[in-house]
Amino acid sequence: MVALGLSSVAIAQQPAAQPQILDCTEFSKKTDEAALVKRFGRENVVNAKLDGAEGEATPGTVVYPKDPSRRLEVTWWDTSRRRGLSGITVRGKSEWMVRTPGRARDTVGLRISLAELEEANEKPFQISGFGWDYGGYATDWKGGKLDHMAPASLASFLRKAAVSSRSVTATEAGCSFGTRTSKAGCRAASFIQKLRRLGAGVG
Repeated sequence: MVALGLSSVAIAQQPAAQPQILDCTEFSKKTDEAALVKRFGRENVVNAKLDGAEGEATPGTVVYPKDPSRRLEVTWWDTSRRRGLSGITVRGKSEWMVRTPGRARDTVGLRISLAELEEANEKPFQISGFGWDYGGYATDWKGGKLDHMAPASLASFLRKAAVSSRSVTATEAGCSFGTRTSKAGCRAASFIQKLRRLGAGVG
C-alpha cells in the first residue's frame, strides 16, 4: 500500500509535456528538403501529395508522417526540386503551436477561436468569406503582430464549426514564406477583389 502511494505521488509530480513550438524565424524561403532532413531526420521526412482546395493535389513534403500529433505539411515554390520553402502547415490532429511575436498571446494553434486569433494579432484582421474552398483564409493581418513574423507571415485558415453556429475556430495554422499571406489566401483575396469590381457585393 505504501509503495502504491509513493508511485501515485511520483506520477502526480511529473511535469506536463511541453507543447511543440514551430518558430517561423528558424526557417526561410531558402530552406530546402535537405535542411528538413538534417533537422528532423531522414526517416521522419517523406515526399507526399498534399490535399489542396478545389480537389488539387500539390507535391510536397511531410514531416513525421506516422505521428499525427507531430505531423507538419510542407509546400515548395520549386516542387520538382523541393526547395524554395513556400509554407509549413499544421492541421488535423497535429499539436504543434506556432510562435508569434505578440505579447498578448505568444503562440497559436489549432482550434484557437477567432477572438483568440484577433488577440494574438492585437487588432482586427481580414479573412475571406465562408462557403467556398478558399473561404476562411486570413488574407490581411492589417499591420497587426501576425504581420510581422519575419521572414514569414502567419498562415491561418478558420472554419465555422457548424452551418447553424457562429462559432469559428482555426483548422490550419503555420508559416507562409515569400508572400504576405498563404498562396491560397492570396488567390482568395484576388478572387474577392474581382467580385468587388464586378459589383457582386462581397464584403
